Amino acid sequence: MDNTRPIVEMRNIAKTFGSTRALRGVDFTVMHGEVHALLGRNGAGKSTLVSALSGFTPADTGSIKISNTEIEANGQSYAATIRGDIAHVQQTPRLFDLLSVAENLFLESHSIRRKYGFISHKEMLALATELLAKWNVDIKPTSLAGELGAGTRQLLEIIKALKRGVPVMILDEPTAALSNAEKRVLFEQVKFLKAAGVSFVYISHHLDEIFEIADTVTILRDGQVVKAREPVSQLDVETVANLMMGEKTVRSSREDHTRPDAPALLEAKAIRISLQSEHSIDLTIRAGEIVALAGPVGGGKEALAMILAGQQKPVAGDVVSPRGTMPTIGLVPTDRHASGYVGMLGVRENVTIGGLDVLSGPLGFVELRKEAEHVQHLAKQTNVISSSLEQPVGQLSGGNQQKVVFARALCRSPEVIVALSPTRGVDVGAKEQLYALLRDLAKNGLAVVVVSDEEDEIDQLANRVVIVVHDQIVDELVGDYSMQDLILRMEGVS
Repeated sequence: MDNTRPIVEMRNIAKTFGSTRALRGVDFTVMHGEVHALLGRNGAGKSTLVSALSGFTPADTGSIKISNTEIEANGQSYAATIRGDIAHVQQTPRLFDLLSVAENLFLESHSIRRKYGFISHKEMLALATELLAKWNVDIKPTSLAGELGAGTRQLLEIIKALKRGVPVMILDEPTAALSNAEKRVLFEQVKFLKAAGVSFVYISHHLDEIFEIADTVTILRDGQVVKAREPVSQLDVETVANLMMGEKTVRSSREDHTRPDAPALLEAKAIRISLQSEHSIDLTIRAGEIVALAGPVGGGKEALAMILAGQQKPVAGDVVSPRGTMPTIGLVPTDRHASGYVGMLGVRENVTIGGLDVLSGPLGFVELRKEAEHVQHLAKQTNVISSSLEQPVGQLSGGNQQKVVFARALCRSPEVIVALSPTRGVDVGAKEQLYALLRDLAKNGLAVVVVSDEEDEIDQLANRVVIVVHDQIVDELVGDYSMQDLILRMEGVS
């Protein structure tokens, strides 16, 4: 293996969507056995560039060479030509929900096929069991893919791609839905395959991951390269963030808008999350505070948040309001792609879905003037950037898609916001905008409940951190806690 020889060479790559120039003559090179991080804020052109590299979205012009395969792009599909050289794991898992885990893993595999095309299900299950054990994934190979959680689905998509044995892998936001334990498993596999000569193009908004896993960094801004093939050792987080944004990025700090006399808006009384939980949960949420639910994935924090939001029924206990009437609650779901927006609909329609009852007249028809004013206000409040309010949300960057989800959650003027993974898959600039939005909501008297696996996010937002493990509250941090305290509590150390 020659680490000084390119395995990927992209030259003068251009891509236009309508009037938007997504890529403007980009050059991009990856060496053999290299983890090359491709960075940039939402809308910078990262996903478009790797989609052009894999052929998922063919480039308009430019040349692409992967291993010994060469392509001259002209806007026509070339994915089949390079299929044997590259695998692309996208942000949204592309699994067949009605097929089993084993069937998804070996859908394209010839190793389990017998005479006349028949499949050996026994061998397929045995190989799937062995593969899942290697990755330390505790699921049955016979489970349906559609029944899996977001993190497990993402890991399954990664395993499916890596088992193809191609020399180049694209990982686009691979850890967005993974727990810390799942991230460790992924990183070990990447390091193992890198040592075997596999090259990776790695996209992530978690800059700490880049410094752990990558060798080289290329940074895009507005469809152009602003830093090419820079060794990770020559960079730091602040420099990377500033290059991505085109300006100095300042990390904000949490603000405390809690008041001792603030009214309680929600109370969880003797809640039991599951049949297996031996302890009940009591929790009060007050106006003006930002409460983070933290703890291991699957420990119960997500389920507790959904119970507070009225989206899941507890095994026992009730969620009540001391005022007698329940407050209006806005929900930002974990996976925006699955349940946060309808990609083919525009910004206006997606936001309106969140408040049809308040935007409709007595006969049930949406009042267009009222809708236009309300959606325009919410788009401005959440900093949604689009060509118009009719632009399909599926065409927006990840950060702007997430802002549309927030706007939808705010459509009915809620008193409580429950936000699960509120900044998953968004860049540092969009993160700071969403953090500012959540702080502003708390300042204006809303109660904010955040579920997050990111210590930095919790540290920047939460006035109170509730640690949920094994479906029970095991600890709590209030006020001026330190990052060290937070990490120790989240790791289960008192």
